[in-house]
This record gives sequence, C-alpha cells and structure tokens, in this order.
Amino acid sequence: MDRIVPGYSRGRVNRAGWALARTDSRAPKVREDLRVLNNWRAAHSFPLNELHHRLRTLAAPIGSDTIISQRLKTTPSTLAKLRRFPRMQLARMQDMGGCRAALDTVAQVRELHEVHRRAGWEHRLVRDVDYIDGPKPSGYRGVHLVYRYRGDGNSPFNGILIEVQLRTKLQHAWATAVETAGAFLQRALKSSEGEAEWLHFFALASSALALKEGCPTVPDTPDNRGELHGQLREYAARLNVVERLRQYGGLIRNVSTLTRIGAYYFLLERRPAEAMTLIIPYEKDEMNQATEDYMEAEEKGRDAVLVSADSIDDLRRAYPNYWRDARIFLAEMAEIL
Repeated sequence: MDRIVPGYSRGRVNRAGWALARTDSRAPKVREDLRVLNNWRAAHSFPLNELHHRLRTLAAPIGSDTIISQRLKTTPSTLAKLRRFPRMQLARMQDMGGCRAALDTVAQVRELHEVHRRAGWEHRLVRDVDYIDGPKPSGYRGVHLVYRYRGDGNSPFNGILIEVQLRTKLQHAWATAVETAGAFLQRALKSSEGEAEWLHFFALASSALALKEGCPTVPDTPDNRGELHGQLREYAARLNVVERLRQYGGLIRNVSTLTRIGAYYFLLERRPAEAMTLIIPYEKDEMNQATEDYMEAEEKGRDAVLVSADSIDDLRRAYPNYWRDARIFLAEMAEIL
C-alpha cells in the first residue's frame, strides 16, 4: 500500500496550521500551506491503518456486528478546531487520523476498552477518556483512546497521534444525528456552536439514551425520567425536530458509486444541489491519488471526507450523516416522543 511520509518538519506543519486558521483557506497565497496540511494529514494513513486493523482484530470476538471504520479529518473541521483552541499545534492534534468501533451494548464497549488497555502494544497510550461515565455537556458519549505511534527503528511515522473511539450504536446514532442537524442548520452543533435550543435538545436526547443504557445523564439535564422526557417532548415540538430531520434525510435520493474491485478507501462527497452522495473508491496503493482528490474537493468547497470501511453497507452505517440519514435516532426518539 502507499506510504505517504511526512514531507515537512513539525515546525513547518505548525506554522501552516497557524496561518490557515487565521485566513481564508481558499485564497491562492495559502495553497502551499494547504499542501503542508494535506501531506501531514495523509501521513497519518499508514499508522492509522495499523491501529484500525488491530481494532478490528480485538473487536471481532466481542461483537459480530460491530461497525469498524476510519477517517482522515476534514480540513474545515481541522481549521475550526485550531480556531477554537488558539494554542493548539497542528502537529499535536490527536484526532487528525481516527478509527472507531460502534458496538451493540455498553458492556461490549467496556470489554473492548479493557482489552485495548491490556494489549501491551509498542504504541504508547497517551490519553484515555471515558465520556460515557462522564458525558460532555453537549451530550457526547463514548470512550477516546489516543496512541502515539511507534514503528521500527527511526520510522518517519514515529510520534504521530492516532485516536481510537469506542461507542455504542445508540451513542453513534446520536452523534451522527447531531452532524445531520448541524448540516441543515449550517452550524457546528457537534462543537457546541449554534442555537441554544438545538444544543439543549440534543443534550436532553443524549440523557434519554443514557438512561436507556443505564448510564449517567448529561450535566444540566434532569435525572428523573418523566421530567427528562417531558422537556424532550417540549423541545422537539418547538423545533419540529422529527419532521425537519425526516425531510432533510429525504433530500439525498441518489447514491452514485464508481465500481472498483478491491477498493479500500472511499471519498464520500455530499452534493446537496444534485440530491446525491458520490462515493469514489480507491485501492490500497492509490492513497496518493485519494489524498490529492480529497484536497481538490475541499479546495472547491465540497463537503467531503476520506474514509475506510469493510463494505458500502458499512460505510452507510458508519457515516449516515453523509446520507442525511437519522432514521435510527428518530426511531429511538419515537419511543419517547
């Protein structure tokens, strides 16, 4: 497979991040900085593939229907994070490359978490945060493990940070519904940016799902089930949440897939004007082309992400927001609302 190595020093990577976070990333004068960012992002693909493979291997005995996926962080999301945290260095961003497992139950997440901790890898675990026992105020829940990659000898990938996320399918449905709603509201709800009522609705929804899973509720939301459900109904009605999510999901009517035997990477590109999600497949040795196409799509202002999953069906389950698909979340809300 392609091994794209870091082509710039960490200092140059950090300067590119600093410059891009403070200017229009589509301006011609910053194209070189974008190339630096794109190379740094692409360099995460090799260590990410290794941790992705290990995640799949460790998860297999725990859950037969576990959804395993990986992705390289989008440029808009990267720059937004640098703007939110002005002191953050691009070369130290822990989620530039990330892989994820979505399992059926909290017990399975706990088991996989413990298996990961006991794995005894050469890669160093530098961060271990449990957002299930301690949900974020936004309502986000899951477990985050950050590893510092360590290869053989003086590997050019040494020191690169890779994030591993573990969550249940209910937690995954909530997170992707937040991204779907953020898309039609044109607000980064997942980063707690946007209308306060929408943010509070999703915090309430997360607490309702947490109670269903026997987990702690989100800060500043009711612990009492009756009171919680009452507030959730009130906000859902006021914002017309169900109907808006359903209507928005119906806008993507077509999926265009370029057929490729042996595809490993997929560039997902959402094209609302054409009511379509375009899927472009790449084989393992086409990472250079994939990252060039990824950069080109972002330069044109398109909503795109470069991912990997075991099948097209798993792609849709792992990234339903790229189909504006909130059906699982809506089914859970229907029981409450």
